[in-house]
Amino acid sequence: MPFDRLNARSNIFDYIQMYIIPTFYIICYGLINFGSFGIAHNPSCDSVCRLGNALIVHLGCFLYLSMHALNLWRRKKFFIVFENSLQDIDENLRRCQAVSGGDMDGKPKKKRKYLFYGTWIVVILAFTASFCYDVKELVHYYHEYFFITLMVSNFPYSAASVMLGQFIYFVSEISQRFEKLNELFEKINAESDRKHIPLMIFDIETDAKKDMPPNQQLRQRHLTATNEESDELNDDLESFYDTETIPDDGPTSESNLPELFKLHDKILSLSVITNAEYGPQSVPYMAVCFVITIFGIFLLTKVFFVVGGKSRLLDYVIILFMVWSLTTMVVAYLVLRLCCNANSFSKQSAMIVHEIMQKKPAFMLGNDLYYNKMKSFTLQFLHWEGYFQFNGIGLFTLDYTFIFSTVSAATSYLIVLLQFDMSSILKSEGLL
Repeated sequence: MPFDRLNARSNIFDYIQMYIIPTFYIICYGLINFGSFGIAHNPSCDSVCRLGNALIVHLGCFLYLSMHALNLWRRKKFFIVFENSLQDIDENLRRCQAVSGGDMDGKPKKKRKYLFYGTWIVVILAFTASFCYDVKELVHYYHEYFFITLMVSNFPYSAASVMLGQFIYFVSEISQRFEKLNELFEKINAESDRKHIPLMIFDIETDAKKDMPPNQQLRQRHLTATNEESDELNDDLESFYDTETIPDDGPTSESNLPELFKLHDKILSLSVITNAEYGPQSVPYMAVCFVITIFGIFLLTKVFFVVGGKSRLLDYVIILFMVWSLTTMVVAYLVLRLCCNANSFSKQSAMIVHEIMQKKPAFMLGNDLYYNKMKSFTLQFLHWEGYFQFNGIGLFTLDYTFIFSTVSAATSYLIVLLQFDMSSILKSEGLL
């Protein structure tokens, strides 16, 4: 991210670190490929080792440069718009919470907090283990110059994961706002079960509001008018009019509904903006994760299980594939999980509103405005669901279905790769 990213005015120092680091990486990449550094120049590196090293180095170069180019394309405008929108949404949520009767229950937040910290502890441990192993092996071969090779073998995957971690952060913020919104919808839904506000009707002749008749009179009128209807409908009316009637002494939860619908639209718009900024970066990351996972499994099963321990350098390259395939898969899973949670929370809002409509609470019967807005909201979301989901520029959807599609594709490629006979190559290298 640029320095001082929430300040619209920019200078060269805000972006200088975003150009210095890739320049240093390109220099190290050149030294690895055209200089005396690099695992491929080591005399003990056989053909399988050179193939694996070249693949992980060039894939890392493609991953880092492509994601960093997209990162440079993003300017401060996105961060400012996101932060301002988030503050506006939070302010409106606080007002709606005050109208509905105070703060929400903190128990789900505590559980989510433990899950959040637990997940990041696993991610940090995975990166720390991969970094320590990489440094240990490279110090053995290159001593004080180990950082040149480390910059090419370790840094691209770490930096790309951090860039995608920004996407994880923004989607988690969106998901939390959807969850808070659903708590307010749930409160309205719960109040629809246990109480009804006294109904108000308009007197057409005087164009003024007046109180509805008492519950018993209103109940009698409905029962009289629906004598020809089914017994099930009469039972519903009896249960409706036997509920508790609470005087309308001020603003109640259902008065938040128009504002909650606007908030839902704002959060959805924020989701679209975030996906437009970070969705393209997920494409090279998922592609590289897919490739190194396939070749990691191939090298592990066809080489490491057969000649593991015969060549330390070859073992290092194979383990490097496995370490980064597992680490990138963890980050990819976090992206898919957060995007899937945000989508499910947004759908849950529409389901809660539809459930409120089915109960036909008194505030909805006494005012057509509520009914029309709720109906429009559910209909709008029905169209929105087919219009937008978190995705990688339309190539794939960022949800759990992506896992199934990648596993099925990886299985097909692995069946082909595992049919290669590596025994002759390993014999010629003196490993078998």
